[in-house]
Amino acid sequence: MIARFVMKLRDEPISGRLFKNLKWIFSSQIIIGLLGLVYLTIAARALGAAGLGMLAILEAYARIVARLTHLEPWQAVIRHGSDALEQQDSHRFGRLIGLSVKLDLVGGLLAAAVVLLLAPLVKTHFGVNADWMPYAAALAVLFSLHATGISLLRLFDRFDILAKVDSGMAALRTALAGAVLYLGLGLPGFVAIFVGISLMQGALTYAAGVREMRRKGHRIEMHGTRTSLSENPGFLRLMINSNLAVILRQTTQRLDVLILATLVTPTAVGYYHLARRCGEAALRIGRPINQAVYPELTKLAVRREFDRLARLVKGIGLGFAGVLAVVLSGVIWFIDAIVIGLFGVEFAPAVTVVTIQAVAVGLYLIGIVLGPTLLSLGEDKALVRVGALTSALFFALIIPLTTLLGVSGAALSHLICNGVWLLLCVFLVRRSLRALKDETT
Repeated sequence: MIARFVMKLRDEPISGRLFKNLKWIFSSQIIIGLLGLVYLTIAARALGAAGLGMLAILEAYARIVARLTHLEPWQAVIRHGSDALEQQDSHRFGRLIGLSVKLDLVGGLLAAAVVLLLAPLVKTHFGVNADWMPYAAALAVLFSLHATGISLLRLFDRFDILAKVDSGMAALRTALAGAVLYLGLGLPGFVAIFVGISLMQGALTYAAGVREMRRKGHRIEMHGTRTSLSENPGFLRLMINSNLAVILRQTTQRLDVLILATLVTPTAVGYYHLARRCGEAALRIGRPINQAVYPELTKLAVRREFDRLARLVKGIGLGFAGVLAVVLSGVIWFIDAIVIGLFGVEFAPAVTVVTIQAVAVGLYLIGIVLGPTLLSLGEDKALVRVGALTSALFFALIIPLTTLLGVSGAALSHLICNGVWLLLCVFLVRRSLRALKDETT
């Protein structure tokens, strides 16, 4: 069945471009995932479970504040930018990118300000006892044009450039981690890596996107914010709703560490962080689908080619389900040897957490394409409602389950919520496609 759907996908006119983009992104994400595991191994051995937990708290704090305050415009830019390029309206496109730059700059300043404003609470409630750490977190989120750069590279099908930048940053981070371990710089050294890589990756992605934009004969126009909003109706609504959907999901993936910091020891947080980072390495295999397929889904939806859209989504979902059934069973079978062999005997208590988290990630990967599908079909409000429901369920579960089962309970909360999210998204996609097909006929 999977092979039959893959053959159908290859017959689609968009498949050549899609598979080319996926080739670049998959290869880079595999490299990044492997390098991420190497980095995690170095950090675990350099810092121990308690030190790794402290690093996790700082990173989670910076990223959750940035996620809540810096609304990334790339989804809306791709949606409206595709229309402007289709109409060959270069000035409209330039104004749109100028609007995106302004939103990124304001978002970064706001995120840094909130990080510093809440610093006393972090030091009081989460055990961050170094005064310099909140300043480091603020610097990491201050200058971020990453979202604008991503939207430009994806709009112009330069996934190869994006893959090279991301892979290069992962390689640099791993090399720096080795240097920090060798020099014995400890936690300050790893915090410095976090800040430096965050700033460099955003700057390089933006520079590459602007360069590609200029090669195509377009220029950023920083004036005309009101004009840009008027000629791109629904831009702010799509930006807000798409970010809300991501916020509701990522809040559970970042705020969980801060919640755990108030319930368990930094050592236990270190076990949980290890499991989460292993899960994130697996998620990097699925994220390329989102990145490559969203522009294609948007184009198909604009053209009202819903049968082709449905085939694409179904083929990707079945493909992931088949691959994950094989991979997950093998990983879980050898999970003890993998965890202890990579990270040391000190992390043996993390085996159960890693196992639960692996299943949770598997459920999410099966439905990885459903979020972009709902956005492309104009179901951004429904996606937000699903995110709100599953996030509420997560926060209702994490404290009692953690109290009962320790950090394994936090991982189990993710597993339950991912299962609910998958079922709801499948239902919404099927309902939306049926309704749109009926309108077309």
